[in-house]
Amino acid sequence: MCCKLIKIEWMDSPAGEYCKECDPGIGCKIYDNAPEKCLLFKCAYNQMEKASINMRPDKCGIIFERLDDIIIGTIKPELETISNDIFKQLESFKNEGFSFVLYKKGQKPYVNTTGNYEKHEILNKIAMELKRINGST
Repeated sequence: MCCKLIKIEWMDSPAGEYCKECDPGIGCKIYDNAPEKCLLFKCAYNQMEKASINMRPDKCGIIFERLDDIIIGTIKPELETISNDIFKQLESFKNEGFSFVLYKKGQKPYVNTTGNYEKHEILNKIAMELKRINGST
């Protein structure tokens, strides 16, 4: 799902369209030789030790990415309702001290902060990380 849902600037792939290197239903055609910037993407599902299969991005409709102590959830546009599994996971993130942002294209992001950050600090940190990954100035 990350090859479709997320804008991949360095591959000239807009959000909502599959990356040219993605074979839908199969996966990345260049996975073994993926660009370094692709490897920098840190899918939170792959980092969870005991993640339910229901939390896999293609099952739940949300890609979670960990950025230090902030979790970014990108929601696929056609997802209309968030499952109970997602609400449980968000509560778990919060209980573990993570702030999180849920983003759906065309909508204002939902930000839940812990005591570590203010809302604007989280959004600034995410913007700076995107600039770093995309090589922007």
